[in-house]
Amino acid sequence: MKLQKMVVMITVYDEGSKEKVMRAVASCSGITSINVESKEGNLMVSVIGDFDEMQILTKLKRKWRSAKMVTFGTYDPKKEAEAAAAAERKKKEESERATMDALYRSHHETPHCPIHHHSTVVCEHDHNGCVIL
Repeated sequence: MKLQKMVVMITVYDEGSKEKVMRAVASCSGITSINVESKEGNLMVSVIGDFDEMQILTKLKRKWRSAKMVTFGTYDPKKEAEAAAAAERKKKEESERATMDALYRSHHETPHCPIHHHSTVVCEHDHNGCVIL
């Protein structure tokens, strides 16, 4: 049994559609996992299992004409875990970079003393040391 993963995007106008979409997909055979996420007025439906992708897409298009397959392919849990870990590392690095940038800006934007002190160092070669003027 080779697992597949399909992601479908559906434009919806109410929150009640999320549950209806899940029920419609769950009624299809061979599904191992369903995940529905709301993003900017769209539902992103991720389906994993050994299923007929056309059956699911047809069922969704009957009620939601905007249903479109975004991705479809074999599902490899190891690759998914690696991709998720890489995304998490990238997110952490960006957060650390933003923190460092904020610290740098706050340090360089603080007002400094208006009086600048300049010193001149004169070193003599007679080994008496240096004099700070």
